[in-house]
Amino acid sequence: MSVGQDLLDVPFPQMVLSLAMAISKGQLAMDKTSLDTLGMLARTNFEWVPEVTEVLEPGNVTTHVTTDADGNITQIPVTGISAKYSAAPPVSLNMLQAGILPTFYQFTESIIEVKMSISSKTETSSELEAGASVSITGGFLFASGTFSSHVNYKTASKYSYSVDGSSLLRTTLKPAPPPTHVMPRYVTVNGLVKPPTVQISS
Repeated sequence: MSVGQDLLDVPFPQMVLSLAMAISKGQLAMDKTSLDTLGMLARTNFEWVPEVTEVLEPGNVTTHVTTDADGNITQIPVTGISAKYSAAPPVSLNMLQAGILPTFYQFTESIIEVKMSISSKTETSSELEAGASVSITGGFLFASGTFSSHVNYKTASKYSYSVDGSSLLRTTLKPAPPPTHVMPRYVTVNGLVKPPTVQISS
């Protein structure tokens, strides 16, 4: 195994393609949801009160001051103000006419980040052991001896290799204005004002 091969084995093109496909499917689903919300807002009506009138009028208020031992209550009039409220007849509007608009979102930024940590370690150890022995046997005039030796050699190698990797996929969503050709155009016709009459004199 090599570090270069490990880096080449990272499926970066597949990650880019998967992210692009996920963004495409997500954008399509969000646009469809926003269009469904637009239709729901156009079909949802409520009663809108266009005007509330507050009328302030002078009014006298009687205030309790004291009560004597016989239970008689002493009151004095105090000048005050009374308020009366009146509401105009409600008008049926839909949610779009009230100014509630659907929210559209767009993917504005996408980031793919891949991190890898590769480490390799090699350990080699060797051991050499040598020895010799001498033995002599015999009598007073004749003697014989033997000599022997041994050599032991040991070697060991240890190799470790580890790869740690992590990936981060991050995308940013931001609201976008509704498409101009999707939003309806409002035309207000004032039926309360009578058109001027035109008199033609001969």
